[in-house]
Amino acid sequence: MSFFLLIFKSAFRNRLRTLLTSVGVAIAIVAFLFLRTFIGAWYGGVENSASDRIIVRNKISITFELPLNYVDKVRQIVGDKGQVSYENWFGAVNPKDERGFFANMAADPEVFKMYPEIVIPPDQWKAYAEDRMGAIIGSHLAEKYGWKVGDKITLRGTIYPGDYDMNVRAIYTSTSRAVDEATMWFHWKYFNERQSETRKDHVGLIIIKVNDASQSTAVGQAIDKTFASSAAETRTESEKQFQLEFLSMASALISAIQVISGVVLVILMLILANTLAMATRERTTEYAVMRAIGFQQRHIVGMVVGEGFVIALTGAVLGVALATPILKFFAQLFEKQMGGFLGNFDLELRAVVLAVVVALALGMAAAALPARRAGKLKIVDALRRVE
Repeated sequence: MSFFLLIFKSAFRNRLRTLLTSVGVAIAIVAFLFLRTFIGAWYGGVENSASDRIIVRNKISITFELPLNYVDKVRQIVGDKGQVSYENWFGAVNPKDERGFFANMAADPEVFKMYPEIVIPPDQWKAYAEDRMGAIIGSHLAEKYGWKVGDKITLRGTIYPGDYDMNVRAIYTSTSRAVDEATMWFHWKYFNERQSETRKDHVGLIIIKVNDASQSTAVGQAIDKTFASSAAETRTESEKQFQLEFLSMASALISAIQVISGVVLVILMLILANTLAMATRERTTEYAVMRAIGFQQRHIVGMVVGEGFVIALTGAVLGVALATPILKFFAQLFEKQMGGFLGNFDLELRAVVLAVVVALALGMAAAALPARRAGKLKIVDALRRVE
């Protein structure tokens, strides 16, 4: 019998314990892969942003608005270098599902020229353009709430209080993850006429689509310079920078998830260390006999470390196998709830490699202390030990 076969048989001597330990390792691997994939997807959505779109907002914060007359001034600055439009984050909820989040925007119709990714049937677009209370919704949002073209819906404002009645006139799809399919847009004029005198004629974001992406920086600098001494100074940034800043508001959550993914690895190591310590203690006499018939100290140490490696490998393989369908399930769930807000939620090869390598390394590390104790056992003392 080869030494490696001996290690393998030894690792599976107590099959139930080895199986349960491997399942524990697999669960830890799945949790680790889920958390790392979520973090990657959280920032991955930013990578889909367009390089030719730039956003103008209030320099203080995205929660502060800009006067409507800024739009015409920005158009003068941009000139024939691109197109300009505007919108407001509405932040309303469906009264029938107040905890269900979805993005809803009061937008100038020109906004849709900025996003060629948005596909709207011509007849539906015509109906939307002609209806002052018309709304355009994404296909995922329509599926979530069972809305269809022609339905009358009501949104309850949170940032802008009041009930807003709307008619679903179009359902769009998207050809890019840069635009999700779980957003609602409705007419900015309808939104504006419902506001108080102090809140009227203000926009949240001014959107620019430049003809040449290389001109984005120059255009942005010119805009910010124009409004540098105004009561509402501006900050112009690329769509990618804007999305990153928006995501940074949840930086504490992402940091917590990163910490938790590290804790999962610690748990993995403790699971393995506990199993190997029990197995080593049970085989004290066996190790003494092996030493007596000619096995060296390094053989005993190698056996214990090898067992840790085999158990960790078994758990890692099982974990990776389980992670694929589990992540696929959550990818579909997140897509229905959040559209394309998250980036690609597929399992990445580098994440799998990292998880397996870390699991194997921790498996051997967890075996280090039991292996050291087993290697230092004196043959006479070990033979006398009675459990």
